[in-house]
Amino acid sequence: MIKRYILPPLVLTLICAAVSGLLALAYDATYKDDTGVLTSKLVKACNEASGEGDYEMLLSDGEPVTFDYDEVSSVIVDKTNKECFIELTEDGYSKGGLHFVVGIDHNGKVLGIGFVSCGETPGLGSRTTESEYLENYKKADNAADVNGVDNVTSATYSSKGLKKGIVLALEIFNDHKEEIFS
Repeated sequence: MIKRYILPPLVLTLICAAVSGLLALAYDATYKDDTGVLTSKLVKACNEASGEGDYEMLLSDGEPVTFDYDEVSSVIVDKTNKECFIELTEDGYSKGGLHFVVGIDHNGKVLGIGFVSCGETPGLGSRTTESEYLENYKKADNAADVNGVDNVTSATYSSKGLKKGIVLALEIFNDHKEEIFS
């Protein structure tokens, strides 16, 4: 009698709990903020890239400015310090596995990089998020400086994806500097 009345609801409850947990993980891993709101993860990434600031997301008709690049999620400015933060998602080993911001000062030099999330292989591609590695990109102001940084051993795809994003951020900044700080 116990098997007949208690076991089926118990099994269904366990299945529902497992599926709910998987849905929550999938949502967190794939969520892309296009609301124009600075989330706590995004502010934390900007702080990692440059330190505390008074951040403001650039909006056009209520939508984040992306300058029509698929990889760009938003452009954030700190007008007090004349700094720009370009939020990007790039492919590493995982498709869309690198979600980060590149902080750029008013002279067009990289201030730092902060990660919103990293879906790369733990212990390999995820090593591109380590502060010791990211320090190599500070003060870069062109593609040659960025591409001159050595790749992380065993994380070539992740390193190349990060470099591609940094180069793109510098290009966007140089092409749209007047719009960004207007």
